Amino acid sequence: MTYIRASEIGCALDCNLQNGRNKYKGGPATDDGPRINAAMAGATAEHPITLIIDGSALISGLFLPAGGNWSIAGLGCGTGFFVKSGTNNDGIHNGPDAGIPSDPGPPAPVRSGMNVSLSNFTVNGNRGDGHHGDATGGVAQGANGVGFFGINLMNLNNIVIDKVVVVNSPEYNIRFANVGNVVVSGCVVRTFGPNSDGLHFDGPANDITITNCDFTTDDDSIALNCPEGYSGDISRVAVSNCTFNSWSLMRLYTANANYRYNIDTVTVSNCTGTLSEYAFVIGLGYTSNLQAVNGLTISDCKLTAPMLLGIEENFGSIALRNVTLTPNQSNVIWNKYQTNKTNAFLRPSPVDGPLTCTGSSLSFENCVIYRNSDEDVPAVVLENGSIIGSVEFNGFAVQDAGSHSKAKELLNLESASIGQLTITSIDSTNIEAPISADNFAGLGSVSGGGVLATGWEFPDALMANGVPYISADSGLPSIKVNGVVQPYSPG
Repeated sequence: MTYIRASEIGCALDCNLQNGRNKYKGGPATDDGPRINAAMAGATAEHPITLIIDGSALISGLFLPAGGNWSIAGLGCGTGFFVKSGTNNDGIHNGPDAGIPSDPGPPAPVRSGMNVSLSNFTVNGNRGDGHHGDATGGVAQGANGVGFFGINLMNLNNIVIDKVVVVNSPEYNIRFANVGNVVVSGCVVRTFGPNSDGLHFDGPANDITITNCDFTTDDDSIALNCPEGYSGDISRVAVSNCTFNSWSLMRLYTANANYRYNIDTVTVSNCTGTLSEYAFVIGLGYTSNLQAVNGLTISDCKLTAPMLLGIEENFGSIALRNVTLTPNQSNVIWNKYQTNKTNAFLRPSPVDGPLTCTGSSLSFENCVIYRNSDEDVPAVVLENGSIIGSVEFNGFAVQDAGSHSKAKELLNLESASIGQLTITSIDSTNIEAPISADNFAGLGSVSGGGVLATGWEFPDALMANGVPYISADSGLPSIKVNGVVQPYSPG
């Protein structure tokens, strides 16, 4: 490993990272990009190079070896890079300085590169108005189908990004395309305006870990976007101990007008934050594969948002554990065709109007809706012919900050259905009914050892054998044995 200090290769390091001006004289800063690019150009597997950025540099883009085997290590957030106005390119990327279309499409090339590490510095992407800033072609995000990103890494395995601050990027703050074995930790990402995603992964991508990061954006904090970039499946993503103040915590989408892919095994745990549109959104309004997003687990999170999950695509299994949702509609944008504007844990996405989706299973374990008003907030809203095969509650409650009226129903089904409803444990104190009387037809069957304890009434025809319940037909505790309804007495 060769270590190069920026101050020892002739870099002026005279840039103010807040405004790009000369921090000593107040005039133009010196462009250190060409010197750094020349010093790093020789990095190979046999000769890896680490740049120690020991000051603050103005850069007209760092275009480092496409094959990787290089690192940049700063000395804290006061060191790093400001992207020069008129650069019209990424701040840092692996590959030549010629911009490529943001979405070149399939097939993805073989990942020939590996081993890139970025740590302990700041990147200011110098987002402007399309005339002043990095991009000067009339649009703030880029030009001619090429988005300009704070950091852009492609066709690589083994990426580590630790304690990097990325702010004010023209488009996505950190974009990954066709990558594997990625670890992002301790980063701060803050950018405002359209297309200001925090960490944006285009397919294919696999084995991604994100932990202890802080996101403030006007778009998706984390985006898993299969049909963008080269396009492909995305697998095995783990997010933990992060904070969010964004449009959404995570987008998971697998299909567009041309391609359909899959996302599997995504876990999000111990996260907090406020999201203006939804915490998670599945899809972007296109027809997807069955079980297109499968194995999504959200646990030990406390989030304020209009909904936890906005659904626009088919999904397989979704498991929610120890999640508290505080509903808030203050900034949500509703599609004009979306007639049902009810908050919920899971509901159709507000952006693209009523869509038809199919899900395999949805489970709630020790989850809470924490209300600050009388707003009616069910656990699930389905409409427009959508179907979920099974929904299970093993610990669920509506809790109120003050004295509010009860939520009207657990499930809001409008021309939609749930095949199997299983109630193991629900605190029904602040929920009037499982579902409105005219929508029981949307349930296939009801089972679970906690049905009777809810005190809710269910039609005899819906009940599985051996499940105690209160009959809506007789008003009495009942149980079905071999299809025959009988009186039930505990003991």
